[in-house]
Parts: sequence; C-alpha cells; structure tokens
Amino acid sequence: MWKCPYCGSEHGMPYQDSNLTGMLCLGEMCGRFHAMTEEESKQVERHVYESDM
Repeated sequence: MWKCPYCGSEHGMPYQDSNLTGMLCLGEMCGRFHAMTEEESKQVERHVYESDM
C-alpha cells in the first residue's frame, strides 16, 4: 500500500500522463504529488474507481 512521504496519509490517487507518473496525495492538509519511476508505480497497489451511476 502506498503512503505519502510528506504527510504519512494512505489516501492517494494514481496519476500518469506523458510526462509524469506517480501518486497524488488526497490528505486534507497535503495534496502533494509523489513522482515515481515506472517500476515503483507497478509495486504500488492500483485502485480501480468505478462510477456508482
């Protein structure tokens, strides 16, 4: 499980685009981006968000 290196929160959302790969912290007072290599991101548990609509 991922843990924010800045605040210690375990709430995060995977983020990836053509330039960045990592986790966005969803902690109340944090919101920082933790950049990761491709290998590191594969080791982090991936969450699948499904719409309830």
